[in-house]
Order: sequence, then C-alpha cells, then structure tokens
Amino acid sequence: MKTSTSSLWTADASPTALGRQVKTSERVASAILELIIERELQAGDRLPNEAEMIEHFDVGRGSLREALRILETFGLIVLRSGPGGGPVLLRVNPRDVSRSFSLYLNLGGATLEELAEARLLLEPLVARKAAESLTPESAEQIRRALDREAGDGAEPSIIVERANDFHYTLALSTGNTVLNLLATALKEMYTSRLVNIGLAEKTTDSTIRHEHAAIGEAVIAGDADLAERLAREHFRTHFEQIKAASPGFVASRITWA
Repeated sequence: MKTSTSSLWTADASPTALGRQVKTSERVASAILELIIERELQAGDRLPNEAEMIEHFDVGRGSLREALRILETFGLIVLRSGPGGGPVLLRVNPRDVSRSFSLYLNLGGATLEELAEARLLLEPLVARKAAESLTPESAEQIRRALDREAGDGAEPSIIVERANDFHYTLALSTGNTVLNLLATALKEMYTSRLVNIGLAEKTTDSTIRHEHAAIGEAVIAGDADLAERLAREHFRTHFEQIKAASPGFVASRITWA
C-alpha cells in the first residue's frame, strides 16, 4: 500500500536544480529520504525491499538502484548483500559530511589555514550557544565528557579521541542541528588531517583537559561570555602550536578525503 510520500514525487515531474534538469535517480533519492522521515526510520532499520519501492515510486529498477547508490555515497545507507540484506539506514556521520564538503573545498583551492580560521570563528560561538541552551541533560553529557578526559596516563591517541569527544559534545549541546553538524564536520575535517600525518598526537598534550575543563565548567555554569572567550583562546593557542610544529601543513590545500 502506498503512503502519502508518493504524492511528493512522481516520475513525470520535472524540477530543476540550479538551472539543470534533475535526474530521475536524484528525485527518487529525495523521495526515499522523505519516506525515511515519514516512517520515522532509525539507524539500523531496513528500507522497503526493491520490489516494494519500485511499485511505490513507480520507477524502473535502474533508477531505483542508482538512487540507492547516491544515498550510499552520502553515507545515509549501506547496501548489504545476502539473506536479510538490502538497504539499511545509517546514523548521520560527521565524517561523511566532512568528506562531501572537502570535495568542494578542494576544488575551490581552500587551505588548512582557512579551515582553521573558520573554526576559530565557529568554535567560540558553539561554546556560547551551548551555555545559552544548557539543559540538565546537556550539562550531564558535558560532565561525562570532562570526566572521560580527566584520567592521567592515557596513550596519545586516546587523549586525542577524548579531546574530540569533548568538542562533539559541546556542538551537540547547542541544541541547533545545523550548527552541530557544521561544527562537527569541520572538526572532523581538521582533526583527521592532523591525525593522518601524526601531528595531532604531537600537539595534543594531556594538559589540554584543563582547558576543556575550564570551558566546560563555564558552559555548565551558563556563563556564555566566559565560555566563548575561553574557547577562542583555546583554539588560537592550539593552532599556534600546529603552525610552529608544521608551517607547511597550514598552508597546504585541503584534499578530498
């Protein structure tokens, strides 16, 4: 039985995007996304089988499969083979958003220094918004992130992982879906490149937890001005360490990865 989603899309529709004709597979991909939202599907849920979707959207097998590949490329689903396989919904991952974003930044010639400058503007606003939007739940999440960082003697890679988790928790605590996804995607783009060349572990000292603790406590206290100032000082200090350790890195072009 067809749901109301079918009324949102028909095979003979001819929308355009930025002056170009939208391919049938792109329209089907968009309609599948609406179906996911309408049915409130969650990560791990299976999409309807191929036969059901072909009938539901009234399209050919080729267009449907291309639409599914589009969604898989964007990291929204995984196509599993074998019995019980098929398209399975994934959790939205900042890494996938970062990878798509880096494609356009690579083509535009953007540098790592420009990425850092963007984060220097954004991260303090994330801290401010987290403080202004504080809830008992977000305060508890921030507290847990700080507690995970508090231990001594961790391996450098674990220190980096816990530091990242703190930033991701702050972004989530803003309560703003757009700001959260943008901040985490840029963070992922920035940190993954530091990790790939071994620079993250060299420049992320265990004492970073003290800076994070100060920012986190300001957020939990609801002191937006202090949280913003501390976040700005924290990122500026860390980026200066990166520039001192590898001047060529900050001037390098963002690659698609």
